Amino acid sequence: MIIGGVAAGPKTAATLARRLKGASITLFQKEEMISYATCGMPYFASGDIDTFGKLNETSYEVPRDVDFFRKTKGFEVVTGAEVTAIDREKKTVTVRLHSSGETIEHGYGKLIIATGSDANKPPFPVAESPLISQFKRPEDAIAFRKAAQQGQVGKTVIVGAGLIGCELAEACTAMWGIETVLVEREKQLLPYVLDPDMSAIAEREVRRQDVELRLGAEVSEIKLDDDGSPVVILSGGESISADYVFLCLGVHPVTALAKDAGLAIGDTGGISVNTRMQTSDPDIYAGGDCVESYNLITGKSIYMPMGSLANRHGRVIAENLAGNDCEFRGVVGAFLVKIFDLNVGAVGLSQGVAETAGIKAVSVWGSFPDKPDYYPEFSTMSLKMTYDPEGGRLLGLQAVGRGDICRRVDVFSSFLQRNGTLEDLLDFEQGYAPPYSEALDPLHNLASVTAARKRGCVFISPNSDHPRDAIYLDVREPEEVSSEPWPSSEGIELLNIPLNDLRDRIGELDSGRKICIVCRRGPRSYQAAVILQQAGFDNVVLIGGGTQAALS
Repeated sequence: MIIGGVAAGPKTAATLARRLKGASITLFQKEEMISYATCGMPYFASGDIDTFGKLNETSYEVPRDVDFFRKTKGFEVVTGAEVTAIDREKKTVTVRLHSSGETIEHGYGKLIIATGSDANKPPFPVAESPLISQFKRPEDAIAFRKAAQQGQVGKTVIVGAGLIGCELAEACTAMWGIETVLVEREKQLLPYVLDPDMSAIAEREVRRQDVELRLGAEVSEIKLDDDGSPVVILSGGESISADYVFLCLGVHPVTALAKDAGLAIGDTGGISVNTRMQTSDPDIYAGGDCVESYNLITGKSIYMPMGSLANRHGRVIAENLAGNDCEFRGVVGAFLVKIFDLNVGAVGLSQGVAETAGIKAVSVWGSFPDKPDYYPEFSTMSLKMTYDPEGGRLLGLQAVGRGDICRRVDVFSSFLQRNGTLEDLLDFEQGYAPPYSEALDPLHNLASVTAARKRGCVFISPNSDHPRDAIYLDVREPEEVSSEPWPSSEGIELLNIPLNDLRDRIGELDSGRKICIVCRRGPRSYQAAVILQQAGFDNVVLIGGGTQAALS
């Protein structure tokens, strides 16, 4: 018997029905809709997906409903059926049927809990209004889409700049042309997955798309004005009026049933499971957003609600119930998000998270095309790689750009799952042809940058406070500098000497000053550093990722 019917529940049931002939499988789902793509809801809200039904269909346009699962997949689904209690001694559950109000008991041999997650409640007062909504249920997306289509929303405020908040900013602005304000308590976008220097690239894109960013701004209250429209009050007293407000404050695991049944709950608040996805009761399994995971890098518990993980949980549970030996060892924390025309992703630990976890970590930066820049329609990306400087163990990758970052995040994820090192990264064999990649992948080049660092090259972040007492040496060509100048400000001395002229003009530089070198992506800066070091300059630093990371 399975409780929950969005991702992990249906995946478990469908796989088990194939693996275990003759099994009697019943799934109870509290909502009327089952097996819908929650992660696709922002794209329905934006209008990119025509109807919500598309999030509930197979690839051949058949709805995944009760009849589909019974006739095609071979198990029973009861919707509008809320499980209210688990009796582990009797091995039964109590189910309340919403349509009739009837309460029934249902027995189980093995039980799977897939109760998912729920939206976090705001830590500030919020007025009751259909114009103030979280974004977790199908009804949330459908209500906003209807209001936007009818022209009822001229301005939105989104509270929370995590994954969903960023996706909704695009949904409101790009398709509907709605004036949008994105409010975040932390001082950056995506504060728990990106370091500030990488988040800065995404922030520039969001501002270019005319979204007003209010970073480091804390909400104290959301109330209604005399017309019933929402007003967001910030802690400093400023008020922001809107027609619609989204609360995107993260989610927490739904574990009340498990707690009441006496099952072990982990440190992060999710249900505690072993590698076979068993709870503290060997006859009860759990998967999806209601469980906590094991971080393969830190060795600590982590709560990571992702649809990709939920589907993997379902397969592992089903294989074990069918008598096979299958493990879910843990996670490394991979994510992707589209923010307007920018692709953003990360896997593993950011430098900030690594340091908080007590792990010694350093980082290098680089900017690259995703295929040779002589090939038509190439796109670019900026990467930050974090690693252990002593043993060379890989710790994390952050990627932002219009290029194919997904391929790099996925490859890096595989290395992290196997405790990969810098040497492993240098040795990996990629598929190569100019329409798809360069001869050396950006990941190869990042590993090479770490070798340069070991040889004495000093790299600094492209998007942090740079030394103000240094000479900034821009080794790009003059036309590049004029089209995309390095931002000048008081106290910063700028000098443009193209790389090809550097040896002849080296006398224009003061060897006693700190020299920060910048180019478009990084390779010219490195070559310039070599030239200067060979000439006796010993206070040279390189701006990692170049102007592509600092200005794009």
